[in-house]
Amino acid sequence: MVKILAGKEGSGKTKHLLKMANEQVKTTTGNIVYLDSDKRHIYDLKHEIRFLNMEEFPIEKPDEFIGFLLGIISNDYDIETIFVDGLYNMVEMNEIDALACINKLEHVAKKFDIEFRIGMNYMGDEVSEDLKKYVFQPE
Repeated sequence: MVKILAGKEGSGKTKHLLKMANEQVKTTTGNIVYLDSDKRHIYDLKHEIRFLNMEEFPIEKPDEFIGFLLGIISNDYDIETIFVDGLYNMVEMNEIDALACINKLEHVAKKFDIEFRIGMNYMGDEVSEDLKKYVFQPE
């Protein structure tokens, strides 16, 4: 399953994703991976969570990003959740690219029984109808 936490920049998406990841450590039987666009939050996560700073990898296109995620998954079949903090900060893409990327991730999520939680910057009602079905509000 793919879930998108959408909101404007500075609306607290990262805070919610960090909290969700840290809370999930308490109950998960699998592994958690947290991808961030930089290393600012490495110490905000519990040590059981695998943190990846995407600045370290030369990924520019959506298909390269999908391939990167597939490589992570193929190396660890125990992954339960992958958090992606700031998709638009990691890969240059427009809304059409983002929808194609999310659709591929939905297929991967079903095939490997993985949940993707993705933070994406949006303003107001900018989220397209196609992406709205993936948007969730944090508890």
